[in-house]
Amino acid sequence: MQSIFTNENVLHLLELLFWLLGAFLIGIYFGRLSKKQKKDKAHQHFKDDSNDHIDLIDDISKVRATKTFERGGKETVKSVIYETMNEGLNFDRIGKSSLQNKDNLQKIKGIGKTVEEKLNNIGIYSYKQITNFNAQDIQDITALTKLFSGKIERDDWIGQAHKLLNNNKL
Repeated sequence: MQSIFTNENVLHLLELLFWLLGAFLIGIYFGRLSKKQKKDKAHQHFKDDSNDHIDLIDDISKVRATKTFERGGKETVKSVIYETMNEGLNFDRIGKSSLQNKDNLQKIKGIGKTVEEKLNNIGIYSYKQITNFNAQDIQDITALTKLFSGKIERDDWIGQAHKLLNNNKL
């Protein structure tokens, strides 16, 4: 039986190895040369525009990400809603409440943790306030909390709040 590694085969394998190594090194050289030329062109572009000088290092440090309303934290929701709260909802008719006498609104079907936080941020804390909602309040709350249209009526928050309010009085 003949071995792969005969003298003639070994010489061919070594030759092939040197050709591949040479191709690899040439590729690295031209790749770096090409990268350097692209970088020089980019710098040259900025140098040519002397009127519109941009210092990227300074600009990057000044860029700050802002949260969108839908993905924002409590501060974003509070600040946006607080500004519009006085314009839309009639708290004299709905009633005012606070964190001290807050009800667990999550007992109402359709109100989860996120929706409860949104309601709390606009000043809705109790079942009594929900029982006082009218059609205009429902529209305003839907707009302020970014709920799906008709969710409050579909889940019958007002009826559920009445039941929970009456159960708490017993």
